[in-house]
Amino acid sequence: MAISYQRRLQRLLEILVEVKSQPGQPLRGLIDKLGISKAQFYKDRKILAELGFSFHYDRCAGRFVVDGDAFLPVEDLSVSERILLVLAVRQLSSSGDFYIGYHALKAAKKLIAGLDGDSARFASAVFDDLVLREGFGCRPDIVERLQEAVAQRRRIRIDYLKPGAFKPACYELDPYSFFFRRRALYVEGHCPTRKALRTFRVNRIQRVASTGIFFQPREDYDFGRRSRSAFSVFTSENTQAVRVRFSSRARPYIEEILWHPSQQLQAGKDDSLIFTADVANPREVLWWAMSWGGDAEILEPDWLRREAARESRKMAELYR
Repeated sequence: MAISYQRRLQRLLEILVEVKSQPGQPLRGLIDKLGISKAQFYKDRKILAELGFSFHYDRCAGRFVVDGDAFLPVEDLSVSERILLVLAVRQLSSSGDFYIGYHALKAAKKLIAGLDGDSARFASAVFDDLVLREGFGCRPDIVERLQEAVAQRRRIRIDYLKPGAFKPACYELDPYSFFFRRRALYVEGHCPTRKALRTFRVNRIQRVASTGIFFQPREDYDFGRRSRSAFSVFTSENTQAVRVRFSSRARPYIEEILWHPSQQLQAGKDDSLIFTADVANPREVLWWAMSWGGDAEILEPDWLRREAARESRKMAELYR
């Protein structure tokens, strides 16, 4: 019974997240993604409406429309409780789901706005310094402009300083998604001049300027589908299979965690373990595998194995 109740709560959260983050997806596609019947979907929709979140599917527009998202009064939280919740957002955002973390930031801002005078100024400073600057290395004004651009679907121009570069490069960007990965903030969107999807780390953005142009996201864009292929940060529609052999010593630690939705585990010789996954960027698997030292060996693809060998020789030279 407890498992069934927990699964229902999880499904309700999934529906809420999908409707708000991917409103352009087809109704049948969402039901299939959830793995439930159409009747169950409408039952869940009714429960959400009773909780204050109501929506419907507009067949003419081909998208979900939110009819109501009730505001709940927050009257009994003390100043210290509000500040502690703001600090908790930092931890949630550093490792949590992109959509949940994004809206947790917005909720934290509302908690701060509910304070008065010096308390509000102090909590705002805590948010800007500990959550954005110290937690993610980002300028609060940059984060705010990116959030506005994503919400309003406005094309922007950014100055982006790549690692090792001496001056920033300028990009035009239609920002689609604002998300968290590995304790960092990222924005992903379409670069019209390069005609490709690009992902930018927010703390490397030095300037955001509006172009005054509104955009419509590409119909084939689905952040949820793209993010499922990411092993760490980089997303893509295309994937490549990677195979890694782990020693018997590392095997228990690999088996006890789901590292990637596509992973497959197979027993190897000498009680070793073969890890296989289809990922967007195989190099992210290489970086992860190298953290296991001599207990991990890249098997495929061949080009990644050769790259692992080159990096291993460099490390051996350093410690010779």
